[in-house]
This record gives sequence, structure tokens and C-alpha cells, in this order.
Amino acid sequence: MVEMLEEEGIPVTEDTVIELVPLSSTESGVSPQSSNGGSDGNVLVITNEEGSTVRKDTLLLFTDDGIGFADMNEVMARANSHGATEKYDEVVVRGTAFFERRSNGVLFYRPLEVQFSYKKSQDCVVGSMGVCYECSGGVHTYPGLVDTGKITTYSIECKEVLPVEGKMYRKEKPYPSDFVICPGAGGTSPGSNLTFETIVNGNVYLHSVPIY
Repeated sequence: MVEMLEEEGIPVTEDTVIELVPLSSTESGVSPQSSNGGSDGNVLVITNEEGSTVRKDTLLLFTDDGIGFADMNEVMARANSHGATEKYDEVVVRGTAFFERRSNGVLFYRPLEVQFSYKKSQDCVVGSMGVCYECSGGVHTYPGLVDTGKITTYSIECKEVLPVEGKMYRKEKPYPSDFVICPGAGGTSPGSNLTFETIVNGNVYLHSVPIY
């Protein structure tokens, strides 16, 4: 698995955390035929920390019969085969979020940047691709961590029409350095999410994964 992740440009150390996180689809974003009858699976999330800075890499797999990995066994099978498995791969999207994380017993976040790239292993047309890192919650001052009483939804979106396979696209948009966001406070849907929007062969896919 280490070799597979490093081939994707994802660093792996003894402190790296690797896990599967369930995907969710937005009803309005996914066309009925987009998953070819398959169901949503899981996205592979790889977490690396350096000081207060957190890097969350996610691997989203599009196959001929569904989206995402079924379980960790499927991830390992793909890693051992160094490529496509029995489920013939179409596109693998890597989305990455960078943020600062602070804590005083409660977690606070400062979004920094989002990136994406993709690889494909069968002939298909990627019409457009985008990844949006969104953090919602209560605004606090930093370093004092005083609640301002305000609620925000801060987004960093990177999107490209006809993106080039293997090219890294990025958007830096750091949240103001004198404030942080508490995702567990306020708002109708507080949290921190990475949302993928991809058009492959004319089908629209919109999936989201929570990242904390």
C-alpha cells in the first residue's frame, strides 16, 4: 500500500493514519445512470500531520460497477496488483485538503488549501473536475479562542474544465490568521468536508466525505 500511495504523490511515514470513510452522494448532483447501477462505497483517507498543519489526502475510485472502495481488502488487492483490479478502474481522483488544527480541549480549524489530480486506466472523457474543501461552524479569535458569536461556512474550491491527466491543480485561500473555526459549533450542518464534482463520459458525480 505504501508504494501505491507514494505513486500517487502521498507521503507515508510511521505516523501516517490510513482509513476508509463512507461516501455520501447529493441527490441533486448525481444523475441516475452515473454509477451504472452500483452503490457508493468508501474513500481512502490518508492523514499526515506536521506541527499544527494537517494534510488530508483522499483517493476516490470510479469503477465499471460503482464508486469507491468496498472495504480495506479491496484497497489491499488493488495495491498488491499495482493498478486495476477485477473491478476495471475508470478514474482515480486524489483530493487533498490542508488546514491548521488547534485545540484547547475543543478542536478548531483554519483552512489553507485544496488540491486535486487524477489518473485513468481506461478510455474515457473527463469533462470537468473539481474539489471543494468546506469548513462550517462557529468563528473564534486566535490565539485567544474567544467565541465571536458568528457562524461561517468557508470554502476553498478548485475546479477545471477538461483537466489534464496527472496534472496537479491547486487553490490556496487561507482563512484569516487571527480567526479559527470550531466545526462542532453552530450552523445547520457544522463540519469539515471535501466534496468531489466530476463529469465522466457525460455523467455527473457529486460525492462528499467528512474530514476531521
